[in-house]
Amino acid sequence: MTTTLSYPSGAVLALSPDAPRDEWHAVRKTGIGGSDIAAICGLNKWTSPLEIWLKKTGQSVPRRDNPTLDEAAEMGHELEPVTARRFTKKTGLPIYDNPGTLRLPDIPWAIVNLDRTTEEAGLPGVVELKSRSSYALADWEDDTPIDVQVQTQWQLLLTGWSFGYSAALIGGQRTIVHRIERDEQLINDLLTIAADFWGRVETGTPPPLDGSHATGDILDRIHANPNRIDTIADPAEVEKWLTARRLAKAQLEAADSALTEADNHLKQIAGDATDVYIRGELAYTWRPRRGQISWKTAALEANPDLDPEPYRGEDTRTLNIVMEQQ
Repeated sequence: MTTTLSYPSGAVLALSPDAPRDEWHAVRKTGIGGSDIAAICGLNKWTSPLEIWLKKTGQSVPRRDNPTLDEAAEMGHELEPVTARRFTKKTGLPIYDNPGTLRLPDIPWAIVNLDRTTEEAGLPGVVELKSRSSYALADWEDDTPIDVQVQTQWQLLLTGWSFGYSAALIGGQRTIVHRIERDEQLINDLLTIAADFWGRVETGTPPPLDGSHATGDILDRIHANPNRIDTIADPAEVEKWLTARRLAKAQLEAADSALTEADNHLKQIAGDATDVYIRGELAYTWRPRRGQISWKTAALEANPDLDPEPYRGEDTRTLNIVMEQQ
Protein backbone atom coordinates (compact mmCIF):
# COMPACT_ATOMS: atom_id res chain seq x y z
CA MET A 1 0.00 0.00 0.00
CA THR A 2 1.31 3.47 -0.88
CA THR A 3 0.27 6.99 0.08
CA THR A 4 1.18 10.55 -0.87
CA LEU A 5 3.56 12.03 1.67
CA SER A 6 4.85 15.49 2.47
CA TYR A 7 8.01 16.25 4.41
CA PRO A 8 8.11 19.34 6.66
CA SER A 9 11.90 18.99 6.67
CA GLY A 10 12.01 19.77 2.96
CA ALA A 11 13.40 16.32 2.13
CA VAL A 12 13.33 15.30 -1.52
CA LEU A 13 13.22 11.90 -3.15
CA ALA A 14 16.75 10.90 -4.10
CA LEU A 15 15.85 7.44 -5.39
CA SER A 16 12.59 5.64 -6.02
CA PRO A 17 11.84 2.52 -3.94
CA ASP A 18 11.97 0.27 -7.00
CA ALA A 19 15.38 1.49 -8.21
CA PRO A 20 17.97 -1.21 -9.08
CA ARG A 21 20.10 -2.48 -6.23
CA ASP A 22 23.33 -1.07 -7.67
CA GLU A 23 21.80 2.41 -7.82
CA TRP A 24 20.69 2.08 -4.21
CA HIS A 25 24.24 1.16 -3.14
CA ALA A 26 25.64 4.07 -5.14
CA VAL A 27 23.32 6.59 -3.47
CA ARG A 28 24.02 5.12 -0.04
CA LYS A 29 27.72 5.96 -0.47
CA THR A 30 26.87 9.64 -0.87
CA GLY A 31 25.57 10.18 2.66
CA ILE A 32 24.79 8.95 6.14
CA GLY A 33 21.66 6.83 6.57
CA GLY A 34 19.77 5.58 9.59
CA SER A 35 21.73 2.36 10.09
CA ASP A 36 24.96 4.29 9.45
CA ILE A 37 24.34 6.81 12.23
CA ALA A 38 23.77 4.05 14.80
CA ALA A 39 27.10 2.45 13.85
CA ILE A 40 28.88 5.83 13.84
CA CYS A 41 27.65 6.33 17.42
CA GLY A 42 29.19 2.97 18.36
CA LEU A 43 25.82 1.28 18.87
CA ASN A 44 26.16 -1.52 16.31
CA LYS A 45 28.13 -4.48 17.67
CA TRP A 46 28.70 -5.80 14.14
CA THR A 47 29.74 -2.61 12.33
CA SER A 48 32.27 -0.04 13.55
CA PRO A 49 32.67 3.67 12.64
CA LEU A 50 35.86 2.69 10.83
CA GLU A 51 34.01 0.28 8.54
CA ILE A 52 31.40 2.95 7.72
CA TRP A 53 34.20 5.43 6.95
CA LEU A 54 35.96 2.96 4.66
CA LYS A 55 32.77 2.37 2.71
CA LYS A 56 31.88 6.06 2.43
CA THR A 57 35.37 6.91 1.18
CA GLY A 58 35.06 4.25 -1.52
CA GLN A 59 37.68 1.90 -0.13
CA SER A 60 37.52 -1.85 -0.45
CA VAL A 61 36.02 -3.56 2.58
CA PRO A 62 36.47 -7.36 2.74
CA ARG A 63 33.22 -9.21 3.30
CA ARG A 64 32.58 -10.69 6.70
CA ASP A 65 32.75 -14.47 6.35
CA ASN A 66 29.83 -15.33 8.60
CA PRO A 67 27.07 -17.38 6.98
CA THR A 68 24.99 -17.15 10.16
CA LEU A 69 24.90 -13.35 10.06
CA ASP A 70 24.29 -13.39 6.31
CA GLU A 71 21.28 -15.65 6.74
CA ALA A 72 20.00 -13.56 9.65
CA ALA A 73 20.12 -10.45 7.45
CA GLU A 74 18.42 -12.29 4.60
CA MET A 75 15.68 -13.61 6.86
CA GLY A 76 15.20 -10.15 8.36
CA HIS A 77 14.48 -8.82 4.89
CA GLU A 78 12.10 -11.67 4.06
CA LEU A 79 10.24 -11.27 7.36
CA GLU A 80 9.65 -7.53 6.90
CA PRO A 81 6.19 -8.01 5.32
CA VAL A 82 5.21 -10.34 8.17
CA THR A 83 6.34 -7.83 10.79
CA ALA A 84 4.52 -5.05 8.91
CA ARG A 85 1.26 -7.01 8.99
CA ARG A 86 1.75 -7.77 12.68
CA PHE A 87 2.27 -4.05 13.33
CA THR A 88 -1.12 -3.25 11.85
CA LYS A 89 -2.79 -6.09 13.73
CA LYS A 90 -1.25 -4.96 17.04
CA THR A 91 -1.94 -1.23 16.62
CA GLY A 92 -4.85 -0.98 14.21
CA LEU A 93 -2.84 1.59 12.25
CA PRO A 94 -2.32 1.43 8.49
CA ILE A 95 1.10 0.70 7.10
CA TYR A 96 2.47 2.01 3.81
CA ASP A 97 5.34 0.93 1.58
CA ASN A 98 8.81 2.40 1.65
CA PRO A 99 8.59 5.80 -0.14
CA GLY A 100 12.19 5.58 -1.39
CA THR A 101 15.48 7.17 -0.41
CA LEU A 102 15.14 10.70 0.96
CA ARG A 103 17.76 13.46 1.09
CA LEU A 104 17.89 16.87 2.76
CA PRO A 105 18.79 19.51 0.13
CA ASP A 106 20.48 21.77 2.68
CA ILE A 107 22.39 18.83 4.23
CA PRO A 108 23.01 16.65 1.16
CA TRP A 109 24.90 13.99 3.09
CA ALA A 110 21.81 13.35 5.28
CA ILE A 111 19.87 10.52 3.64
CA VAL A 112 17.45 7.84 4.78
CA ASN A 113 15.63 4.80 3.48
CA LEU A 114 12.46 4.14 5.51
CA ASP A 115 11.19 0.62 6.10
CA ARG A 116 7.53 1.68 6.15
CA THR A 117 5.34 4.63 7.14
CA THR A 118 2.04 4.89 8.98
CA GLU A 119 -0.64 7.44 9.77
CA GLU A 120 -2.18 8.33 13.12
CA ALA A 121 -4.85 11.00 13.66
CA GLY A 122 -4.13 12.28 10.17
CA LEU A 123 -0.39 12.68 10.80
CA PRO A 124 2.35 10.59 9.15
CA GLY A 125 4.94 8.64 11.10
CA VAL A 126 7.83 6.30 10.40
CA VAL A 127 7.86 2.56 11.13
CA GLU A 128 11.13 0.74 11.70
CA LEU A 129 10.82 -3.05 11.34
CA LYS A 130 13.18 -5.52 12.98
CA SER A 131 13.48 -9.28 13.25
CA ARG A 132 15.35 -10.57 16.29
CA SER A 133 16.07 -13.91 17.93
CA SER A 134 14.35 -14.95 21.14
CA TYR A 135 17.54 -14.07 23.03
CA ALA A 136 16.81 -10.39 22.38
CA LEU A 137 13.43 -10.42 24.13
CA ALA A 138 14.71 -8.68 27.26
CA ASP A 139 16.18 -5.88 25.13
CA TRP A 140 12.77 -5.08 23.65
CA GLU A 141 10.20 -5.73 26.38
CA ASP A 142 10.27 -2.35 28.11
CA ASP A 143 11.44 0.02 25.38
CA THR A 144 13.04 0.26 21.95
CA PRO A 145 16.78 -0.50 22.13
CA ILE A 146 18.93 2.62 21.92
CA ASP A 147 20.43 1.78 18.51
CA VAL A 148 16.96 1.55 16.97
CA GLN A 149 15.88 4.72 18.76
CA VAL A 150 18.83 6.55 17.21
CA GLN A 151 17.98 5.12 13.78
CA THR A 152 14.36 6.25 14.16
CA GLN A 153 15.31 9.75 15.33
CA TRP A 154 17.45 10.07 12.19
CA GLN A 155 14.37 9.16 10.16
CA LEU A 156 12.35 11.82 11.98
CA LEU A 157 15.08 14.36 11.20
CA LEU A 158 14.87 13.56 7.50
CA THR A 159 11.09 13.54 7.31
CA GLY A 160 10.37 16.33 9.77
CA TRP A 161 7.64 14.17 11.33
CA SER A 162 6.87 14.08 15.04
CA PHE A 163 6.64 10.38 15.84
CA GLY A 164 7.52 6.89 14.78
CA TYR A 165 7.12 3.26 15.77
CA SER A 166 9.46 0.34 16.14
CA ALA A 167 8.06 -3.14 15.55
CA ALA A 168 10.17 -6.18 16.34
CA LEU A 169 9.33 -9.77 15.52
CA ILE A 170 11.02 -11.73 18.31
CA GLY A 171 11.87 -15.36 17.71
CA GLY A 172 9.33 -15.49 14.90
CA GLN A 173 6.58 -15.70 17.52
CA ARG A 174 6.10 -12.42 19.34
CA THR A 175 5.69 -8.89 18.01
CA ILE A 176 6.65 -5.97 20.26
CA VAL A 177 5.68 -2.45 19.22
CA HIS A 178 6.89 0.80 20.81
CA ARG A 179 6.00 4.38 19.97
CA ILE A 180 8.91 6.80 19.63
CA GLU A 181 8.42 10.56 20.05
CA ARG A 182 10.60 13.05 18.23
CA ASP A 183 13.53 14.15 20.44
CA GLU A 184 14.96 17.48 19.25
CA GLN A 185 17.97 17.36 21.58
CA LEU A 186 18.95 13.90 20.42
CA ILE A 187 18.43 14.88 16.79
CA ASN A 188 20.71 17.92 17.23
CA ASP A 189 23.34 15.74 18.90
CA LEU A 190 23.15 13.23 16.04
CA LEU A 191 23.56 16.02 13.51
CA THR A 192 26.70 17.21 15.29
CA ILE A 193 28.16 13.69 15.36
CA ALA A 194 27.23 13.06 11.73
CA ALA A 195 28.65 16.40 10.53
CA ASP A 196 31.97 15.64 12.21
CA PHE A 197 32.02 12.16 10.68
CA TRP A 198 31.17 13.40 7.19
CA GLY A 199 33.92 15.98 7.51
CA ARG A 200 36.29 13.08 8.05
CA VAL A 201 34.91 11.39 4.94
CA GLU A 202 35.51 14.52 2.86
CA THR A 203 39.04 15.06 4.19
CA GLY A 204 40.03 11.40 4.19
CA THR A 205 40.64 11.44 7.96
CA PRO A 206 39.80 8.11 9.63
CA PRO A 207 37.71 8.15 12.83
CA PRO A 208 39.57 7.40 16.08
CA LEU A 209 39.96 3.71 16.81
CA ASP A 210 37.80 2.43 19.63
CA GLY A 211 37.75 -0.66 21.80
CA SER A 212 34.86 -2.41 20.09
CA HIS A 213 35.00 -5.96 18.77
CA ALA A 214 33.54 -4.60 15.52
CA THR A 215 36.64 -2.45 14.99
CA GLY A 216 38.87 -5.41 15.76
CA ASP A 217 36.92 -7.50 13.27
CA ILE A 218 37.30 -5.02 10.40
CA LEU A 219 41.03 -4.69 11.09
CA ASP A 220 41.32 -8.49 11.02
CA ARG A 221 39.55 -8.58 7.67
CA ILE A 222 41.58 -5.76 6.13
CA HIS A 223 44.89 -7.33 7.16
CA ALA A 224 43.92 -10.99 6.73
CA ASN A 225 46.69 -11.62 4.18
CA PRO A 226 49.98 -10.01 5.30
CA ASN A 227 52.47 -9.49 2.48
CA ARG A 228 55.58 -8.67 4.51
CA ILE A 229 57.32 -9.92 7.63
CA ASP A 230 58.21 -6.78 9.56
CA THR A 231 57.61 -3.05 9.87
CA ILE A 232 59.29 -0.16 11.73
CA ALA A 233 56.94 1.65 14.10
CA ASP A 234 57.01 4.69 16.40
CA PRO A 235 58.46 3.46 19.74
CA ALA A 236 56.36 5.85 21.83
CA GLU A 237 53.13 4.72 20.18
CA VAL A 238 53.92 1.02 20.47
CA GLU A 239 55.05 1.29 24.09
CA LYS A 240 51.92 3.33 24.95
CA TRP A 241 49.55 0.60 23.78
CA LEU A 242 51.64 -2.30 25.08
CA THR A 243 51.54 -0.65 28.51
CA ALA A 244 47.79 -0.05 28.21
CA ARG A 245 47.32 -3.71 27.30
CA ARG A 246 49.36 -4.95 30.27
CA LEU A 247 47.42 -2.73 32.67
CA ALA A 248 44.06 -3.81 31.23
CA LYS A 249 45.02 -7.48 31.50
CA ALA A 250 46.10 -7.02 35.13
CA GLN A 251 42.83 -5.24 35.93
CA LEU A 252 40.83 -8.05 34.32
CA GLU A 253 42.68 -10.66 36.36
CA ALA A 254 42.16 -8.66 39.56
CA ALA A 255 38.46 -8.17 38.79
CA ASP A 256 38.04 -11.88 38.07
CA SER A 257 39.68 -12.78 41.36
CA ALA A 258 37.51 -10.28 43.29
CA LEU A 259 34.38 -11.58 41.58
CA THR A 260 35.23 -15.17 42.40
CA GLU A 261 35.95 -14.24 46.03
CA ALA A 262 32.54 -12.54 46.34
CA ASP A 263 30.83 -15.54 44.77
CA ASN A 264 32.61 -17.90 47.16
CA HIS A 265 31.43 -15.92 50.18
CA LEU A 266 27.86 -15.95 48.87
CA LYS A 267 28.02 -19.70 48.26
CA GLN A 268 29.16 -20.20 51.84
CA ILE A 269 26.35 -17.97 53.15
CA ALA A 270 23.77 -19.96 51.17
CA GLY A 271 25.19 -23.27 52.39
CA ASP A 272 22.65 -26.02 51.75
CA ALA A 273 19.87 -23.53 50.93
CA THR A 274 19.00 -22.47 47.41
CA ASP A 275 17.34 -19.08 48.03
CA VAL A 276 18.84 -16.35 50.20
CA TYR A 277 16.53 -13.69 51.64
CA ILE A 278 17.31 -10.35 53.27
CA ARG A 279 14.77 -7.97 54.75
CA GLY A 280 12.01 -10.28 53.62
CA GLU A 281 13.01 -10.21 49.94
CA LEU A 282 14.89 -12.62 47.68
CA ALA A 283 18.50 -11.45 47.27
CA TYR A 284 19.96 -14.30 45.22
CA THR A 285 19.55 -17.96 44.36
CA TRP A 286 22.25 -20.61 44.43
CA ARG A 287 22.24 -23.86 42.46
CA PRO A 288 25.40 -25.85 43.34
CA ARG A 289 24.90 -28.54 40.71
CA ARG A 290 24.58 -25.96 37.95
CA GLY A 291 27.36 -23.77 39.29
CA GLN A 292 25.23 -20.65 38.99
CA ILE A 293 24.32 -17.69 41.14
CA SER A 294 21.40 -15.60 39.88
CA TRP A 295 21.15 -12.06 41.17
CA LYS A 296 17.75 -10.47 41.69
CA THR A 297 17.01 -6.78 42.24
CA ALA A 298 13.67 -7.44 43.94
CA ALA A 299 15.20 -6.76 47.34
CA LEU A 300 16.52 -3.38 46.21
CA GLU A 301 13.28 -2.35 44.52
CA ALA A 302 11.25 -3.22 47.59
CA ASN A 303 13.71 -1.52 49.99
CA PRO A 304 14.97 1.85 48.66
CA ASP A 305 17.18 2.28 51.75
CA LEU A 306 19.13 -0.87 50.90
CA ASP A 307 22.73 -0.31 49.83
CA PRO A 308 22.45 -0.48 46.01
CA GLU A 309 26.08 -1.28 45.26
CA PRO A 310 25.78 -5.09 45.26
CA TYR A 311 22.76 -4.87 42.95
CA ARG A 312 24.02 -2.52 40.24
CA GLY A 313 23.77 -3.72 36.63
CA GLU A 314 21.06 -5.55 34.79
CA ASP A 315 17.86 -6.63 36.50
CA THR A 316 18.88 -10.26 36.27
CA ARG A 317 22.48 -11.29 35.83
CA THR A 318 23.62 -14.89 35.71
CA LEU A 319 27.26 -15.67 36.34
CA ASN A 320 28.45 -19.02 35.11
CA ILE A 321 30.94 -20.40 37.58
CA VAL A 322 33.20 -23.28 36.58
CA MET A 323 33.07 -25.96 39.25
CA GLU A 324 34.64 -29.34 39.57
CA GLN A 325 31.98 -32.03 39.63
CA GLN A 326 32.60 -34.78 42.14
